[in-house]
Amino acid sequence: MRKETARIALSLLLCSAGSLYADTTPQPPSKMFNPNEVQGDNHLWVDAEVLFWQASEDNLSFGVTSDSTSRIDDGHVQHPHFQWDWGFRLGVGVKMPRHDQWDLYVGYTYVQAEAHGHTDKTLFPSWMAPSASPGTYVSSARAHLDANINIGDLELGRTCTVGSWLTLRPFVGVRGLVIDQDYSIEYKGGTAAPGDTYRNHMSADLWAVGLRMGVDTLWGLGRGFSFYGNGAASLLSSHLSNHQHEKFKKADTTFVDLRNVNSSVIPVAEVALGIQWDYLFHRDHYHFGLKFGWEFNVFFDQNRLVRFVNNANPGPLTQNDGDLAFQGLTFGMRFDF
Repeated sequence: MRKETARIALSLLLCSAGSLYADTTPQPPSKMFNPNEVQGDNHLWVDAEVLFWQASEDNLSFGVTSDSTSRIDDGHVQHPHFQWDWGFRLGVGVKMPRHDQWDLYVGYTYVQAEAHGHTDKTLFPSWMAPSASPGTYVSSARAHLDANINIGDLELGRTCTVGSWLTLRPFVGVRGLVIDQDYSIEYKGGTAAPGDTYRNHMSADLWAVGLRMGVDTLWGLGRGFSFYGNGAASLLSSHLSNHQHEKFKKADTTFVDLRNVNSSVIPVAEVALGIQWDYLFHRDHYHFGLKFGWEFNVFFDQNRLVRFVNNANPGPLTQNDGDLAFQGLTFGMRFDF
């Protein structure tokens, strides 16, 4: 038992390091899907996933409702509510049996987010430049957010058999990321916008590129079924351009026309868990697989929109530094040939 445990631990260590241990030491027979066992001549696979995700983002509140026009009485903070939206992921990979069973994978992910918020109650606005109006409250408010996320990944990995019922695929690679966001808020009436509509439109365009690494795991259940658990993390060098424009629409008076450009390093975290079914056919020359699971993706410090906080001096401001996250269902298919 101790020898078997030590052998499995050593196999895992050497697999993660990309060693040639698997070439010189026989591995235990696999009782679950291992992509290296597919006998296809092309050593290729393709996969496609349908995503049904819901986004969330910190620090987007657009005001506080109240039963009073002079103080916060039975108040509620108003946030835009995110919808469930569809997305997709496409990828193609090639296995390199002459390079210690390495594989090279290219993937593209697209997902969008949409959020709405509104109230017709008395509201103290939180995203209206203090210098725009001496008033304190509005009679109604509307908020709308759109975001589009494009992700490109290049991975170099290796599938390793650890015992008979577990495979690991550690990988390293690069990631490119583009996020475009537009957030608009309209305040009407009250003492802050009497007889007019105050519109605050904010856009945030980010592109980033950096390093990514992680591990995909497959835990066998038998009869082609397995649990999968995957995780990855990235550090991306980013360039973010914000544009903020605030004006009274009817009076056509602009109070804020601001551009904010900055560069930084942003972390990204990914976790996925689900169930998978695999089937090899035509004398193991082809493989078809299905998977269904739940996934989390977090883009840290993505919301860097600006709020102005001083009525006497237009300069003082605060940045939000809120995280953008996605979670939801993933349904995927894979074909090896």
